[in-house]
Amino acid sequence: VLRQRLGLRCFLGLTATATPATARDVSRHLGVPPGAVPAASPRGAVVPPNLLLSVSAERDRDQALVSLLRGERLAGSVLVYCARREQTERVAGLIRARVPESDGKGSNFGSQFPRSGSRFPHFQDQILRVKSHIFAYHAGLSGPERRRIQRSFTGGRLRVVVATVAFGMGLDKPDVRAVVHYDIPKDFESYVQEIGRAGRDGRPARCHLFLDPEV
Repeated sequence: VLRQRLGLRCFLGLTATATPATARDVSRHLGVPPGAVPAASPRGAVVPPNLLLSVSAERDRDQALVSLLRGERLAGSVLVYCARREQTERVAGLIRARVPESDGKGSNFGSQFPRSGSRFPHFQDQILRVKSHIFAYHAGLSGPERRRIQRSFTGGRLRVVVATVAFGMGLDKPDVRAVVHYDIPKDFESYVQEIGRAGRDGRPARCHLFLDPEV
């Protein structure tokens, strides 16, 4: 279509997550001769060395998630991915109820984040004024709601966002310290892409995947 309607003759395709099979499929659709495609890594996508990957099979994922978020090893900004919209709302409510801002042990989610007008003055008028440290994000929200949550998370006012895959595309936040998959991603490429949103500043970040022991 691009060739026929716009007269384009030169294409450049870039990705950090495509497997060799995906690269061949894209080349075929673009009409690129096989010999013109640089060889992809035989290992496929490469996971950055600063990401600590972990996995566990949990019969009670809710309790396991709460324990994970309350632990000292999961400090800082966190993305929790769920498969369905209604799941994001339920899990966000769970975290609000069971992982409060101050847990009574001297730990405070808000203590490490800037208040309005401190380190991020350019966000002062755009950040969501929240009464919670956790929000759900999905395609069912209005555009303004989604933008406010994104700005609040990027600006450090939200510690945790529970989201579907609708969140994260184009996210400009280098200091995400953890990505948690409450549900198993639809495929390996999606998993690699989503954990790649953690630790973009090069510092250590944790990525945890919950498995369903019944599957």
